[in-house]
Order: sequence, then structure tokens, then C-alpha cells
Amino acid sequence: MWMWRRRQSRSRIADPETVRGTRAGRPRLRAAGFLILFVTLAAPVAVRAEDATFPRPKVLQPAIAFWRDIFAKYSEHQVVVHDDWYLGKVYEVVDFLPWVEDGDALTPSEINEKKRQIEEAQLRVRSILMSLDANGGSAEGLGPAERKVAKMFADVEGEDKFRTAAERIRTQPGLRERFALGIARQRPYLARMERIFGEEGLPPELARLPLIESCFNVNAYSKVGAAGVWQFMPSTGRQYMIVGDHVDERRDPIRATRAAAQHLRADYDALGEWPLAITAYNHGRGGMVRASGEVGSFDIGDIVTRYRGKAFGFASRNFYAEFLGALDVASRAEELFGDLPEMPAVKGEEVQVPHPMGIHQAASLAGVSRDALAEANPALLASVTEGRAFIPRGYVLRVPGGGDALQVANAEPPPRVARTEAASRTRSRSASVRSREAVAKATASTRGRSSGKAGKGRVVLVHKVKPGQTLGAIARQYGTTVEAIRDYNKVGKSIQTGQRLRIPS
Repeated sequence: MWMWRRRQSRSRIADPETVRGTRAGRPRLRAAGFLILFVTLAAPVAVRAEDATFPRPKVLQPAIAFWRDIFAKYSEHQVVVHDDWYLGKVYEVVDFLPWVEDGDALTPSEINEKKRQIEEAQLRVRSILMSLDANGGSAEGLGPAERKVAKMFADVEGEDKFRTAAERIRTQPGLRERFALGIARQRPYLARMERIFGEEGLPPELARLPLIESCFNVNAYSKVGAAGVWQFMPSTGRQYMIVGDHVDERRDPIRATRAAAQHLRADYDALGEWPLAITAYNHGRGGMVRASGEVGSFDIGDIVTRYRGKAFGFASRNFYAEFLGALDVASRAEELFGDLPEMPAVKGEEVQVPHPMGIHQAASLAGVSRDALAEANPALLASVTEGRAFIPRGYVLRVPGGGDALQVANAEPPPRVARTEAASRTRSRSASVRSREAVAKATASTRGRSSGKAGKGRVVLVHKVKPGQTLGAIARQYGTTVEAIRDYNKVGKSIQTGQRLRIPS
């Protein structure tokens, strides 16, 4: 027995039959039974004229219109049920907007119900397609839903077209809210990004690619390891920028844009056409060379419709159409989304760090807070921003407005700590003394004595770990090695602030 009132989604069509329901005293729309509903995607923007740089083949027009609607028309609370291959064939839009009108988040039970209703919509569509297939591809004698689908597929040939379509049912949630936020996030960067592409001799429109890669989320990470607004994989990112344990420039929108421009230039030089180079950003340069070779064409329309490579899936096949749809929507952002929020951008004077230094030291030299310096340098990972590792020498640090970048650039390296008198005497032993000790140690060993007794004369200092210090820095301070400190203290790679370490001379 259900312990909560089940919400029912509604489909978006003209003049829907609705039933009023109530939840907490508020009216709410319900769908009329299991009637399958169909919509025709009306393009929210005018199709731009084709040009030599970014051609728009006729065969891609339905897909471009589909992505325009996904980016600008459909909310994230609406799910489009469509054909995986013919994107213009939309069966149904399952609408959950009434569920969030009060601003409350969905409960776990409601999330499960939402999933159930989406699956139910897919089953309805599949049932209609299989009915058409069983009826020999004819809608004669069938209901209005079957007749609409039959009309929708009138331009598709093949006796088994409805049976194969039943295996291609796909759902796509709308992205209107995320896409609008992505445009707002990118606005403070866009002029600099377009300038970078211009400096590399590339079309400035390419700066809009992060909208479909990450909706311009600086902190975006994919499940396969891609990072930043340009979603570089680590192996590709290392070809153009620093990607390591302490610094990851994939997270810096400006540094990553320079890298993306260089990468896209290489793709274009290898493939010769921008539609292929753009698709290669998703599918890989080698993959597009194979696709073009197998199809025997450099036309993106031919490749999208005829290439059947195993790795050339939905994302790769639609990447170029998504890009064109994003360009159309971004060009009319104010008209489609209204006033967008003002978003901050990383900016400041850039200076090369002359030697390894902690973020607290760099912030003190620049006269800014640690948090402000960390925010201006998203490429610095937590190990650096939390003081566990140094900013490496040569890193180009961005000093936020009001800070003194010159002080950082001219910073002197820290002086070496003077050794104790005892340690100095120990280090200045003559070769003859060291030789006698070696002979004595060897003799003691042959007599069965403990080799540890040979170290009784060693001078040991005690060091208390300060915030931000590393084993390497401590070893340099005392003129010893990391391995020696680790062995003497039985510690691993990490140390803690306040920890006391014995430093062997």
C-alpha cells in the first residue's frame, strides 16, 4: 500500500486533457490516462545561412533543431522521448515541472516514481511501434497514436522500419537551466577566449564548445577523468599544459582555452575540415581519419549518416550538430533567457614563481588573502591550497587585483638554516677518521656485535613540522635526504603539522 500520494507527470501538447488534483491544498495537472502524445519541435531560432567554415548539411537540420530545443526550450524537469537516429522524430515529452512548482526537492519516493513514469512512456512508444510492425507497417485499423507515428515515419524506407525504431527509443532531459547558467559563467571569459582563438588563427566561434562539453563548469569532472570546462583527459592535457599531483591547468579556463585552441588547430591541420575537426574533439583525431576513409568522404553529413564505427556512438554522431545548436542559442541568449546573473571570473596579473613557495608565503608577499589567491588560481590543487605542498618553481601565478605581483616575482629563496656546531664538526670529519669508523664497524660486525652501536656518535636534531612543510623542504633545510628522514623516523610519504622528526646528521 502506498504511503504517499503519487505524482503524475503531464505531457506538453496543445489543449491537453487534464484532471485537477491536489497536494497540500494546491491544484496540479495530471495526464489523461495513458494517451501517447506527440510534438513537433518548432525551432526557437532562425537557422543561420551556411558558410564555408561551419556548413549545415540538410541531413543535419533536424538534429540541429533538436539540440536548439534541448538547450533553450525544454527544462531539466522535462524528458523528451525520441528516436536515437532520427532526432527530429519526438514521440512524447514527459513533463515533471508541476512537481517542482513549490520549489521543494523531490523525495526519494518521487524520484523513483519519476523514473517509473519515464520507463512507462518508453514502453508505450515501443508498444505503438510494434503494433505498426505487426500490422505490416500500416496504420489502417489502428488508433490515432499509431496513425501519428506512421505519418512521422513516412519519409523512412524499409519494411522493418518500425521494428528497428522500437530498438532506438531514447530519452533526453532538457538543459535549459544548465545551458543558461553556462552562458552566464562564460560571459566574463568569452572576450579573452575569442582573442586566444584569434591569436591561434582559428574561428572565434569555437570558444562556444565548452557549453556542450561542460556547460562551462570550471569544477567539472567526468567519470572517466576528464576535467575543466574543456573536459581534457589527463593524457591529452599533458601535451599542452601542466597536469600533475599539485597543479592541474585543465581546471583553469584561460590556460585550458589556449591548450584547446592548439589541440583544435592540430585536428584541423590533420583533417582539413572544421566539422571533422570539431567532431574529433569528441571522437578523436584517429577516429575521424578512419571514419572519413571508410565512408570515402570529408562531408560530415555523409559520415554521420553512413559511418558505423563501434565507437562512433550517439555523442560523437551528434557532437557537431550540438555545436551548431549551441551557437544558435548563444547568439540569442538575452532573447531566450532574459537577464542572466553576473558571474565572477578568475583574473589578475600573472607572474612566474621564482622558486618553490607555500601558498601562505605567496599570499603574504602579494598582500592578498590565501583564499583570494587560491580562487584566482583554480589550477592549484588542494595539496597546495591547503599548505601541504609548494607552488612549483616556474608556475605562472595569477595575483588578484590589489595584490603586488612584483613582490612575488622578486622573492628571494629562503636562507639555508645554519647547522649546529656539533653537526658541523661531524660533517667535517677527516677521511682518516671515517675510514677508522668503517674499519671498527666491520670489525664489530665480524665479532657478532650489533651494527647499531656504530651509530652512537651520530648527532640527531629534533624538528617540529610547520604548516605547509614537506619532507623535501625539511631535508633541504638540514642538508640531508628524504630517505634518511623517513628511515630514521619510520614514516611514509606524508607528515603532519606539529609532528616531531629526528633529523640525522
